[in-house]
Amino acid sequence: MSSTVRAGSYRDVFLLPSALRTFAPALAGRLAYGLLPLSALFTVQQRTGSFAIAGAATAGFGLASLSMPYKSRLVDRYSQRRVLPGLALVCAAGLILLTAIPTTNAAALVALTTGSGVFAPPLGPSMRASWRRLTEGTELKERAYALDAICEESLYLLGPLLAGFLISLWSAPVALTATAALLAVGTFLMVTSPVTRHTEEPARSRHPLGPLTLPALRRILLVILVTASGISVAYLCLAGVAAGQGHPGATGFLEAGIGLGSVVGGLLWARRQHTRSSWTHLAGLIGVLAAGLLAASTTTNLVLLGVVMAAAGVAVAPLFVVSYLAADELTPPDQRTEASTWINTANNLGSSAGASLAGLAIDRSGPALGFVAGGVLLALTSLTLALGRRRA
Repeated sequence: MSSTVRAGSYRDVFLLPSALRTFAPALAGRLAYGLLPLSALFTVQQRTGSFAIAGAATAGFGLASLSMPYKSRLVDRYSQRRVLPGLALVCAAGLILLTAIPTTNAAALVALTTGSGVFAPPLGPSMRASWRRLTEGTELKERAYALDAICEESLYLLGPLLAGFLISLWSAPVALTATAALLAVGTFLMVTSPVTRHTEEPARSRHPLGPLTLPALRRILLVILVTASGISVAYLCLAGVAAGQGHPGATGFLEAGIGLGSVVGGLLWARRQHTRSSWTHLAGLIGVLAAGLLAASTTTNLVLLGVVMAAAGVAVAPLFVVSYLAADELTPPDQRTEASTWINTANNLGSSAGASLAGLAIDRSGPALGFVAGGVLLALTSLTLALGRRRA
Protein backbone atom coordinates (compact mmCIF):
# COMPACT_ATOMS: atom_id res chain seq x y z
CA MET A 1 0.00 0.00 0.00
CA SER A 2 1.21 3.51 -0.74
CA SER A 3 2.28 5.43 2.29
CA THR A 4 0.41 8.55 1.25
CA VAL A 5 -2.69 9.64 -0.62
CA ARG A 6 -3.66 13.09 -1.81
CA ALA A 7 -5.19 15.40 0.76
CA GLY A 8 -7.72 18.14 0.29
CA SER A 9 -6.69 21.72 -0.47
CA TYR A 10 -6.39 24.63 1.92
CA ARG A 11 -9.30 26.19 0.08
CA ASP A 12 -11.45 23.24 1.18
CA VAL A 13 -10.42 23.90 4.78
CA PHE A 14 -11.27 27.60 4.62
CA LEU A 15 -14.64 26.82 2.99
CA LEU A 16 -15.74 24.78 6.00
CA PRO A 17 -18.64 26.54 7.80
CA SER A 18 -17.36 29.06 10.38
CA ALA A 19 -13.71 28.15 9.67
CA LEU A 20 -12.44 31.63 8.82
CA ARG A 21 -14.71 33.23 11.40
CA THR A 22 -13.03 31.12 14.09
CA PHE A 23 -9.46 30.86 12.76
CA ALA A 24 -8.71 34.50 11.88
CA PRO A 25 -9.39 35.99 15.35
CA ALA A 26 -7.75 32.96 16.98
CA LEU A 27 -4.58 33.79 15.05
CA ALA A 28 -4.77 37.41 16.23
CA GLY A 29 -5.04 36.24 19.83
CA ARG A 30 -2.20 33.75 19.41
CA LEU A 31 0.01 36.46 17.88
CA ALA A 32 0.04 37.98 21.37
CA TYR A 33 2.12 35.03 22.57
CA GLY A 34 4.70 35.86 19.89
CA LEU A 35 4.98 39.47 21.07
CA LEU A 36 4.90 38.73 24.78
CA PRO A 37 8.45 37.45 25.58
CA LEU A 38 10.31 40.52 24.30
CA SER A 39 7.61 42.96 25.43
CA ALA A 40 7.51 41.62 28.98
CA LEU A 41 11.28 41.18 29.16
CA PHE A 42 12.08 44.80 28.30
CA THR A 43 9.17 46.22 30.29
CA VAL A 44 10.50 44.61 33.47
CA GLN A 45 14.15 45.27 32.58
CA GLN A 46 13.54 48.97 32.01
CA ARG A 47 11.62 49.18 35.28
CA THR A 48 14.28 47.42 37.38
CA GLY A 49 17.48 47.83 35.38
CA SER A 50 18.07 44.08 35.72
CA PHE A 51 17.97 41.45 33.00
CA ALA A 52 18.08 38.76 35.69
CA ILE A 53 14.78 39.94 37.15
CA ALA A 54 13.30 40.39 33.69
CA GLY A 55 14.36 36.87 32.74
CA ALA A 56 12.82 35.48 35.91
CA ALA A 57 9.55 37.27 35.12
CA THR A 58 9.30 35.89 31.58
CA ALA A 59 10.33 32.45 32.84
CA GLY A 60 7.52 32.67 35.37
CA PHE A 61 5.00 33.30 32.61
CA GLY A 62 6.35 30.27 30.75
CA LEU A 63 6.31 28.08 33.85
CA ALA A 64 2.66 28.98 34.35
CA SER A 65 1.95 27.03 31.14
CA LEU A 66 1.77 23.98 33.41
CA SER A 67 -1.76 25.17 34.18
CA MET A 68 -2.76 24.96 30.50
CA PRO A 69 -4.02 21.35 30.52
CA TYR A 70 -6.37 22.06 33.40
CA LYS A 71 -7.70 25.21 31.75
CA SER A 72 -8.30 23.09 28.65
CA ARG A 73 -10.24 20.65 30.80
CA LEU A 74 -12.53 23.51 31.81
CA VAL A 75 -12.91 24.47 28.13
CA ASP A 76 -13.97 20.93 27.24
CA ARG A 77 -16.44 20.84 30.10
CA TYR A 78 -17.98 24.32 29.88
CA SER A 79 -17.19 25.42 26.27
CA GLN A 80 -14.74 27.90 24.80
CA ARG A 81 -17.37 30.63 24.82
CA ARG A 82 -17.85 30.46 28.59
CA VAL A 83 -14.23 29.94 29.67
CA LEU A 84 -11.85 31.70 27.25
CA PRO A 85 -13.11 35.32 27.55
CA GLY A 86 -12.73 35.38 31.33
CA LEU A 87 -9.21 33.97 31.16
CA ALA A 88 -8.22 36.44 28.44
CA LEU A 89 -9.65 39.38 30.35
CA VAL A 90 -7.76 38.57 33.56
CA CYS A 91 -4.50 37.83 31.71
CA ALA A 92 -4.73 41.03 29.65
CA ALA A 93 -5.52 43.06 32.76
CA GLY A 94 -2.45 41.63 34.48
CA LEU A 95 -0.22 42.57 31.55
CA ILE A 96 -1.59 46.11 31.41
CA LEU A 97 -1.14 46.43 35.18
CA LEU A 98 2.49 45.39 34.68
CA THR A 99 2.97 48.45 32.45
CA ALA A 100 1.20 50.80 34.86
CA ILE A 101 2.34 50.01 38.41
CA PRO A 102 5.23 52.20 39.56
CA THR A 103 6.94 49.55 41.72
CA THR A 104 10.45 48.27 41.06
CA ASN A 105 10.06 45.44 43.57
CA ALA A 106 11.39 42.30 41.87
CA ALA A 107 9.11 39.86 43.72
CA ALA A 108 6.00 41.86 42.84
CA LEU A 109 6.88 42.10 39.14
CA VAL A 110 7.73 38.41 38.85
CA ALA A 111 4.55 37.44 40.74
CA LEU A 112 2.38 39.66 38.54
CA THR A 113 3.88 38.29 35.33
CA THR A 114 3.56 34.71 36.54
CA GLY A 115 0.00 35.32 37.70
CA SER A 116 -0.89 36.67 34.26
CA GLY A 117 0.50 33.45 32.78
CA VAL A 118 -1.71 31.34 35.02
CA PHE A 119 -4.76 32.91 33.34
CA ALA A 120 -3.39 32.85 29.76
CA PRO A 121 -6.14 31.31 27.61
CA PRO A 122 -5.27 28.04 25.78
CA LEU A 123 -6.04 29.41 22.31
CA GLY A 124 -3.94 26.91 20.34
CA PRO A 125 -5.51 23.78 21.87
CA SER A 126 -8.94 25.40 21.66
CA MET A 127 -8.49 26.12 17.96
CA ARG A 128 -7.42 22.53 17.33
CA ALA A 129 -10.57 21.40 19.16
CA SER A 130 -12.55 23.64 16.79
CA TRP A 131 -10.75 22.11 13.79
CA ARG A 132 -11.76 18.65 15.01
CA ARG A 133 -15.39 19.70 15.08
CA LEU A 134 -15.24 21.64 11.80
CA THR A 135 -13.63 18.73 9.92
CA GLU A 136 -15.80 16.01 11.43
CA GLY A 137 -17.06 13.72 8.66
CA THR A 138 -14.40 14.93 6.21
CA GLU A 139 -10.80 13.92 5.44
CA LEU A 140 -9.51 17.43 6.11
CA LYS A 141 -8.37 17.21 9.74
CA GLU A 142 -4.71 16.54 8.96
CA ARG A 143 -4.68 19.38 6.43
CA ALA A 144 -6.35 21.70 8.98
CA TYR A 145 -3.80 20.76 11.66
CA ALA A 146 -0.96 21.37 9.19
CA LEU A 147 -2.40 24.77 8.31
CA ASP A 148 -2.67 25.57 12.01
CA ALA A 149 0.95 24.51 12.69
CA ILE A 150 2.27 26.50 9.71
CA CYS A 151 0.46 29.64 10.81
CA GLU A 152 1.63 29.19 14.40
CA GLU A 153 5.25 28.96 13.23
CA SER A 154 4.71 32.11 11.16
CA LEU A 155 3.32 33.94 14.19
CA TYR A 156 6.42 33.13 16.20
CA LEU A 157 8.49 34.61 13.40
CA LEU A 158 6.29 37.71 13.08
CA GLY A 159 5.73 38.28 16.80
CA PRO A 160 9.31 39.16 17.83
CA LEU A 161 9.71 41.36 14.75
CA LEU A 162 6.53 43.26 15.57
CA ALA A 163 7.51 43.54 19.24
CA GLY A 164 10.93 44.88 18.27
CA PHE A 165 9.32 47.43 15.95
CA LEU A 166 6.95 48.69 18.67
CA ILE A 167 9.73 48.85 21.25
CA SER A 168 12.00 50.77 18.86
CA LEU A 169 9.30 53.16 17.69
CA TRP A 170 7.60 53.72 21.06
CA SER A 171 8.46 51.67 24.16
CA ALA A 172 8.29 48.22 25.73
CA PRO A 173 5.16 49.07 27.78
CA VAL A 174 3.40 50.11 24.55
CA ALA A 175 4.37 46.76 23.01
CA LEU A 176 3.04 44.93 26.09
CA THR A 177 -0.21 46.90 25.95
CA ALA A 178 -0.60 45.91 22.29
CA THR A 179 0.02 42.30 23.36
CA ALA A 180 -2.78 42.50 25.91
CA ALA A 181 -5.13 44.10 23.37
CA LEU A 182 -4.45 41.41 20.76
CA LEU A 183 -5.05 38.67 23.30
CA ALA A 184 -8.34 40.09 24.54
CA VAL A 185 -9.80 41.20 21.19
CA GLY A 186 -8.74 38.02 19.38
CA THR A 187 -10.25 35.80 22.07
CA PHE A 188 -13.54 37.71 22.28
CA LEU A 189 -13.97 37.66 18.48
CA MET A 190 -13.05 33.97 18.30
CA VAL A 191 -15.81 32.95 20.70
CA THR A 192 -18.48 34.64 18.58
CA SER A 193 -18.21 31.62 16.26
CA PRO A 194 -20.98 29.01 16.71
CA VAL A 195 -18.44 26.18 16.97
CA THR A 196 -17.11 27.60 20.26
CA ARG A 197 -20.38 26.75 22.02
CA HIS A 198 -19.58 23.04 21.91
CA THR A 199 -18.94 21.10 25.13
CA GLU A 200 -17.71 17.56 25.78
CA GLU A 201 -19.62 15.34 28.17
CA PRO A 202 -17.05 14.26 30.79
CA ALA A 203 -16.59 10.63 31.73
CA ARG A 204 -18.48 9.65 34.87
CA SER A 205 -15.32 8.74 36.80
CA ARG A 206 -12.54 10.89 35.43
CA HIS A 207 -9.09 10.47 36.87
CA PRO A 208 -7.50 13.72 38.18
CA LEU A 209 -4.60 13.21 35.76
CA GLY A 210 -6.96 12.93 32.80
CA PRO A 211 -5.25 11.65 29.63
CA LEU A 212 -1.92 11.28 31.44
CA THR A 213 -3.19 7.91 32.65
CA LEU A 214 -2.84 6.58 29.08
CA PRO A 215 0.59 4.90 28.62
CA ALA A 216 0.72 5.55 24.86
CA LEU A 217 0.11 9.28 25.36
CA ARG A 218 2.83 9.40 28.02
CA ARG A 219 5.22 7.90 25.47
CA ILE A 220 4.28 10.60 22.96
CA LEU A 221 4.86 13.29 25.59
CA LEU A 222 8.25 11.83 26.50
CA VAL A 223 9.25 11.86 22.83
CA ILE A 224 8.16 15.51 22.50
CA LEU A 225 9.98 16.50 25.69
CA VAL A 226 13.25 14.92 24.52
CA THR A 227 12.89 16.33 21.00
CA ALA A 228 12.16 19.82 22.31
CA SER A 229 15.32 19.57 24.40
CA GLY A 230 17.33 18.85 21.27
CA ILE A 231 15.76 21.72 19.34
CA SER A 232 16.39 24.09 22.25
CA VAL A 233 20.03 23.01 22.29
CA ALA A 234 20.23 24.00 18.62
CA TYR A 235 18.88 27.49 19.31
CA LEU A 236 21.39 28.20 22.07
CA CYS A 237 24.28 26.75 20.08
CA LEU A 238 23.37 29.00 17.15
CA ALA A 239 23.66 31.97 19.52
CA GLY A 240 26.99 30.63 20.76
CA VAL A 241 28.43 30.34 17.23
CA ALA A 242 27.22 33.80 16.22
CA ALA A 243 28.48 35.46 19.41
CA GLY A 244 31.80 33.65 19.14
CA GLN A 245 32.35 35.22 15.71
CA GLY A 246 31.43 38.68 16.92
CA HIS A 247 28.03 38.76 15.18
CA PRO A 248 25.44 38.11 17.94
CA GLY A 249 22.77 39.86 15.87
CA ALA A 250 23.04 37.08 13.29
CA THR A 251 21.38 34.74 15.79
CA GLY A 252 17.96 36.09 14.84
CA PHE A 253 18.52 35.30 11.17
CA LEU A 254 19.76 31.79 11.97
CA GLU A 255 16.72 31.11 14.17
CA ALA A 256 14.46 32.52 11.46
CA GLY A 257 15.99 29.94 9.13
CA ILE A 258 14.66 27.15 11.33
CA GLY A 259 11.23 28.79 11.36
CA LEU A 260 11.25 29.21 7.60
CA GLY A 261 12.23 25.58 7.15
CA SER A 262 9.40 24.56 9.47
CA VAL A 263 6.85 26.52 7.43
CA VAL A 264 8.10 24.94 4.19
CA GLY A 265 8.06 21.51 5.81
CA GLY A 266 4.50 22.00 6.98
CA LEU A 267 3.37 23.06 3.51
CA LEU A 268 5.03 20.04 1.90
CA TRP A 269 3.73 17.66 4.55
CA ALA A 270 0.17 18.87 4.13
CA ARG A 271 0.21 18.12 0.39
CA ARG A 272 -0.27 14.46 1.25
CA GLN A 273 -2.51 12.51 3.59
CA HIS A 274 -0.22 10.07 5.37
CA THR A 275 -1.14 6.49 6.22
CA ARG A 276 1.95 5.18 8.01
CA SER A 277 1.83 4.94 11.81
CA SER A 278 2.53 7.97 13.97
CA TRP A 279 5.51 6.19 15.51
CA THR A 280 7.09 5.62 12.10
CA HIS A 281 6.62 9.27 11.17
CA LEU A 282 8.02 10.48 14.49
CA ALA A 283 11.11 8.29 14.10
CA GLY A 284 11.79 9.67 10.62
CA LEU A 285 11.17 13.32 11.48
CA ILE A 286 13.33 13.21 14.61
CA GLY A 287 16.02 11.52 12.53
CA VAL A 288 16.01 14.52 10.16
CA LEU A 289 16.49 16.87 13.12
CA ALA A 290 19.31 14.70 14.49
CA ALA A 291 21.11 14.77 11.15
CA GLY A 292 20.77 18.55 11.03
CA LEU A 293 22.30 19.07 14.49
CA LEU A 294 25.18 16.69 13.78
CA ALA A 295 25.87 18.44 10.45
CA ALA A 296 25.75 21.83 12.20
CA SER A 297 28.52 20.72 14.56
CA THR A 298 30.95 20.52 11.62
CA THR A 299 30.76 24.16 10.45
CA THR A 300 31.16 27.66 11.85
CA ASN A 301 30.29 29.42 8.58
CA LEU A 302 27.15 31.38 9.45
CA VAL A 303 25.60 31.17 5.98
CA LEU A 304 26.16 27.43 5.71
CA LEU A 305 24.95 26.97 9.27
CA GLY A 306 21.73 28.81 8.42
CA VAL A 307 21.17 26.57 5.38
CA VAL A 308 21.78 23.41 7.41
CA MET A 309 19.38 24.45 10.16
CA ALA A 310 16.72 25.53 7.66
CA ALA A 311 16.95 22.07 6.09
CA ALA A 312 16.59 20.44 9.52
CA GLY A 313 13.70 22.77 10.35
CA VAL A 314 11.48 21.17 7.69
CA ALA A 315 10.75 18.43 10.25
CA VAL A 316 9.48 20.73 13.03
CA ALA A 317 5.91 21.56 11.92
CA PRO A 318 5.20 18.01 10.66
CA LEU A 319 6.44 16.68 14.00
CA PHE A 320 3.75 18.61 15.85
CA VAL A 321 1.04 17.74 13.32
CA VAL A 322 1.80 14.04 13.82
CA SER A 323 1.85 14.47 17.61
CA TYR A 324 -1.52 16.25 17.70
CA LEU A 325 -3.10 13.61 15.46
CA ALA A 326 -1.66 10.83 17.61
CA ALA A 327 -3.02 12.49 20.75
CA ASP A 328 -6.48 12.61 19.14
CA GLU A 329 -6.31 8.92 18.28
CA LEU A 330 -5.18 7.89 21.74
CA THR A 331 -7.66 9.84 23.88
CA PRO A 332 -11.45 9.86 24.24
CA PRO A 333 -13.33 12.89 22.85
CA ASP A 334 -13.81 14.59 26.23
CA GLN A 335 -10.02 14.64 26.85
CA ARG A 336 -8.62 15.60 23.44
CA THR A 337 -8.23 19.33 24.05
CA GLU A 338 -6.40 18.57 27.31
CA ALA A 339 -4.20 15.97 25.58
CA SER A 340 -3.31 18.48 22.87
CA THR A 341 -2.33 20.96 25.57
CA TRP A 342 -0.03 18.41 27.19
CA ILE A 343 1.86 18.24 23.87
CA ASN A 344 2.57 21.98 24.18
CA THR A 345 3.44 21.64 27.86
CA ALA A 346 5.93 18.84 27.18
CA ASN A 347 7.46 21.00 24.46
CA ASN A 348 7.86 23.96 26.86
CA LEU A 349 9.41 21.81 29.59
CA GLY A 350 11.77 20.14 27.14
CA SER A 351 12.84 23.51 25.75
CA SER A 352 13.67 24.76 29.24
CA ALA A 353 15.69 21.63 30.03
CA GLY A 354 17.55 21.79 26.72
CA ALA A 355 18.44 25.43 27.22
CA SER A 356 19.98 24.65 30.61
CA LEU A 357 22.01 21.72 29.29
CA ALA A 358 23.15 23.63 26.22
CA GLY A 359 24.30 26.54 28.34
CA LEU A 360 26.54 24.23 30.36
CA ALA A 361 27.95 22.59 27.23
CA ILE A 362 28.70 25.92 25.53
CA ASP A 363 30.41 27.36 28.61
CA ARG A 364 32.62 24.29 29.04
CA SER A 365 33.40 23.10 25.52
CA GLY A 366 31.84 25.43 22.96
CA PRO A 367 28.75 25.18 20.73
CA ALA A 368 30.10 22.36 18.55
CA LEU A 369 29.85 19.91 21.46
CA GLY A 370 26.35 21.20 22.19
CA PHE A 371 25.27 20.41 18.63
CA VAL A 372 26.79 16.93 18.91
CA ALA A 373 25.10 16.27 22.26
CA GLY A 374 21.71 17.39 20.93
CA GLY A 375 22.16 15.42 17.71
CA VAL A 376 23.11 12.23 19.54
CA LEU A 377 20.13 12.62 21.90
CA LEU A 378 17.74 12.97 18.95
CA ALA A 379 19.41 10.14 17.00
CA LEU A 380 19.00 7.77 19.96
CA THR A 381 15.35 8.82 20.29
CA SER A 382 14.74 8.20 16.59
CA LEU A 383 16.46 4.80 16.75
CA THR A 384 14.48 3.78 19.83
CA LEU A 385 11.22 4.68 18.11
CA ALA A 386 12.19 2.87 14.91
CA LEU A 387 13.11 -0.32 16.80
CA GLY A 388 10.05 -0.22 19.05
CA ARG A 389 7.36 0.98 16.60
CA ARG A 390 5.73 -2.45 16.17
CA ARG A 391 5.30 -2.83 19.91
CA ALA A 392 4.00 0.76 20.16
